[in-house]
Amino acid sequence: MNLTVHTAHISNYPNPISFKRGDNLTTGRRDEEFHGWIRCRTADGNEGWAPEDFFSASDHNQAVALMDYTATELNTREGESLEAVRELKAWIWCRNCDGQEGWVPKQTLKHD
Repeated sequence: MNLTVHTAHISNYPNPISFKRGDNLTTGRRDEEFHGWIRCRTADGNEGWAPEDFFSASDHNQAVALMDYTATELNTREGESLEAVRELKAWIWCRNCDGQEGWVPKQTLKHD
């Protein structure tokens, strides 16, 4: 599906969290703006937002990753055309014309 950026998006996270299935995570607060996202910290100390469906919670804010994940966001500019790859909790994994990929807030995009 092709989309057009109607509002530019610039990531606030230059070092996005990523984890692999089976990794141990420490979980924190829930995102108040985007439902279903929880602040997590990986074993190497990196922190970021991750979808709660991607890990199983255990006791005392500990969790185990159920699948691979990266929080890489794609910086966009108004009017840019993107290819939608996957949608997840108000974010869409997109690919631009240069082949770069990352998450973009759905609210900044419109269908062609």
